[in-house]
Amino acid sequence: MIRKVLFGLLFSLSISASAQFRDADAPMDYTKWSIHDGKFFDDGKWVFLKTAKPLINYADANSVNSLIKKLDILKEKHYNAVEMNCYWHHFDSNGDGLIDVSLLPLRRMVEAVYARGMYPCLSVETYAVGGGNIPDPFWDRNPDAYAIDAKGNKVNDTEYGFGTKVVSIYHEGYRNAVHRYIRSLVRGIDARKILYFETTVEPQYMGNTAICYSENARREYNKWREENGITDPQSAMPESFPMPASFIRNDTWNKFRAQFLARWVNEDAEVFRLAAGEHAYIAVDYLDANESVQYLRDGNPLEFLRALTCANIIQVNWTWNLETKSINQKAYDRVWKVRNETGRDWVIAEHMTLNGDNFTNIGLGNRRILLDNTLKQGTRFSWEFTNVNNNSNDGFSLYYDDFTPKPTIATVDDDWDYWMERLLYWEGQSSVLRVPLAPSGPSTVYSLSGHVLPEAPAQPGIYVSKGKKVFRK
Repeated sequence: MIRKVLFGLLFSLSISASAQFRDADAPMDYTKWSIHDGKFFDDGKWVFLKTAKPLINYADANSVNSLIKKLDILKEKHYNAVEMNCYWHHFDSNGDGLIDVSLLPLRRMVEAVYARGMYPCLSVETYAVGGGNIPDPFWDRNPDAYAIDAKGNKVNDTEYGFGTKVVSIYHEGYRNAVHRYIRSLVRGIDARKILYFETTVEPQYMGNTAICYSENARREYNKWREENGITDPQSAMPESFPMPASFIRNDTWNKFRAQFLARWVNEDAEVFRLAAGEHAYIAVDYLDANESVQYLRDGNPLEFLRALTCANIIQVNWTWNLETKSINQKAYDRVWKVRNETGRDWVIAEHMTLNGDNFTNIGLGNRRILLDNTLKQGTRFSWEFTNVNNNSNDGFSLYYDDFTPKPTIATVDDDWDYWMERLLYWEGQSSVLRVPLAPSGPSTVYSLSGHVLPEAPAQPGIYVSKGKKVFRK
């Protein structure tokens, strides 16, 4: 019995020392932060991030004050990082890229997170597909900034149902305005206290519409063809609409689209670093959805990833295929392929590991498989959860009004110690084995290599059987 208790104690200490959270009483010191080998370290200690992404207006003092009051609750739920998503139209009413409101609420938010021993992170949303919005007056000054589809029509966000005007990323005036916005935003806060900056959420073109065939796109494409010595007529952009399917699917055109998409992201990252310091860490979402539309979203996924020279952190989106209800293995395979062939020290994590909407109906068992797979496939840097807000009536929020977890996030919150065990298991630091996905069902005992063992393993060690730690001599 003494020996069993001793091993249990050693295991608990292992979790605390290796992968749990910083000492709450230790003073926060951003000079001791580093990201390398796919992980985050605070004063040399590996810290796994449980990141809360509350979607509020960070330019609004009342919304910020309300969230600040909730930080202690979030910390009790093991959140140790808070990412603030700063929508462009919340801070810049006329779309010229200059901040039109006080940045005091955002500054207070950063300071409040930091003061509680949590890690502030900051993202921007400057694209109008999937929930972002561009200030209306921007269009008055830039009527030629619309994305144009293959039929020659201006594009609105019909894919996600927001109906927003979709901008062409080839429009120089758009990119310049975004750069001014990022620069103004970052210079208005204490950027030293931001762990990482995320470029525009889910950079892509669109998944249900072929874009962009504007004159801005034509000009950039022709320049790229000339720079690369490309002269074949098959890959030249047709002079009139509609664009033929042969051109929409042309490999050269889609290689260009992939590289320009990465250029857009790289340029934003450069502005972040000019404003925050050359060593600022940059996170980029990589959206890898259904293969049939992947060329529409990013042209060529491998070309996009190879050209993404700015990133420290790749946040995979669609780690789970919502249509097939299975692991989206191809997304991780592509990121790892480029990481390995380029030697880049990328963090591999997720964009929205879980959100309050998409993962409600896939079932508890699948959510557990999803979560375990993220630990297996990534570099064990973080989990990111959206929308971390307490609203019973908002389908995207993860918590009820009283902050009890809705079923999706309960998969994490109600079994946090187990997930920390799984974290160490995939990191190779633990001999504790997998708990069955259905603890009330028949007992299954696994070895460290994942093989099913008899009920009484022959080898000594700490095992998990029927949801309980068992020591075998």
